[in-house]
Amino acid sequence: MAMTELGNPFDGTIYYWVEDSYGVVTEISLNSLPVSCKVQDVRIDSGDRHKSLRSIESPLVCHFLKQITEPKLHLEYIPQLDDTMIDDAIDRVGNCCALQSLSFAVGFNKCKTGIDSSWFRVKGAKPSTVRITGSKNTEYMVVVDYETQSIVSVGADELGTAPAALAGAYLQFNVAGEIRKTGGLVVNTDHIAFITNSIDITVNQNLGGQTDHDALTKSYLVEGAMDVEGSVDITLDGGGAQHYGEVLANTAFEIVVDMGAAGAPRITLPACQWKNTSLDKNVSGEAMSSSVPFDCKPTGCSLIVSAVPA
Repeated sequence: MAMTELGNPFDGTIYYWVEDSYGVVTEISLNSLPVSCKVQDVRIDSGDRHKSLRSIESPLVCHFLKQITEPKLHLEYIPQLDDTMIDDAIDRVGNCCALQSLSFAVGFNKCKTGIDSSWFRVKGAKPSTVRITGSKNTEYMVVVDYETQSIVSVGADELGTAPAALAGAYLQFNVAGEIRKTGGLVVNTDHIAFITNSIDITVNQNLGGQTDHDALTKSYLVEGAMDVEGSVDITLDGGGAQHYGEVLANTAFEIVVDMGAAGAPRITLPACQWKNTSLDKNVSGEAMSSSVPFDCKPTGCSLIVSAVPA
């Protein structure tokens, strides 16, 4: 019996479409979009497929009960200057604050053929959580966990045409970008602090799947509350008194994160407040700093991501 190839490293691909309606892309040969040239991790999860049943007659499992299809897609990548995924994963569109649903093509062992390669079509994907992180001397990282309608194995010829690769520069924390804060008491005008060593932003879309009584596949994936929170690692300028006063006064402010030069994603976090803070003076010999968490209260569902202007 012939053996198939191992699942080889460094032999995968992923690209996507914005769906015409939930779970539907009318023409997969058109309008496919790249994710990044530096995807770090792609994971497909089937979800639990059965529930075990027992009877009082025996300690043994006597039946497996089918479960609703709940597949998930996990994606980690380094964004580039011409990134589109951050906007498609965070912003909701229109007056009804609805997320766009996405379809993905995922290939493993893409350089092989026949049964030695695996190709998957992901339909009805909406981002459950999006996390964007960056810190001193590191690249920005985007981590998205998608709830999906279905993930099935298909042939490579069923996944349309792959898009051209992105050509923009990779986005890293200390190069070309800027992190600004407006509102509140600011010693160094238009900046959060003299030194910002990291930022961590999480957007939770609180999705809820809707499945009919006679089906095992989602009919809808409905957006719930939109929660935006994060933290920044900042120096405590002037010893931290003004920052501490902002925390106690529940002072509102806006954070703008330019992830790179012109054309890079600009993330605007409006109506934020510090959750808490800690002032610590010790014998480390380092400047006073703190990792400070915040919550945001956006005034609209599609005002988070734009592009840094020229």
